[in-house]
Amino acid sequence: MGIKAVTLAAGMLAASATAALAWGEMYMGDGTNDPNSGQMFPYQASANYCPSGLQPIVMNGVICCGTPTTTEHYYNAPVRTKKRSHHRTRAYAPAGVKGVVYK
Repeated sequence: MGIKAVTLAAGMLAASATAALAWGEMYMGDGTNDPNSGQMFPYQASANYCPSGLQPIVMNGVICCGTPTTTEHYYNAPVRTKKRSHHRTRAYAPAGVKGVVYK
C-alpha cells in the first residue's frame, strides 16, 4: 500500500469516529415534560369549525380544537395561589465557610 492510501484510510477512520463520539452529546429534549398534562376546558362557540369528533377548547388561554378533559369553563377555573410565608430567607456568607448559606 502506498503512503497516500494509508493516510487516506487513517483520515477516514478519524473523521467517522468523531461523529460517533459526539452522538451522545447533542440535546435530545426534555424527558420530564408532558405536553398533555394541562387541563383542556370546553369553549362555548356559536359555530364549530373543528374537524369531526373535536370541539373548541381552551388550553392555557389559547383556543384550539380538541377533546375537553373537564366540564367546567376556563373563566370559572379555580385560581391556585401560592401561600406566602412571613419568614423570609436571607443569604449570607459566614467567615471561614466556602459558599453562601440561606437562613
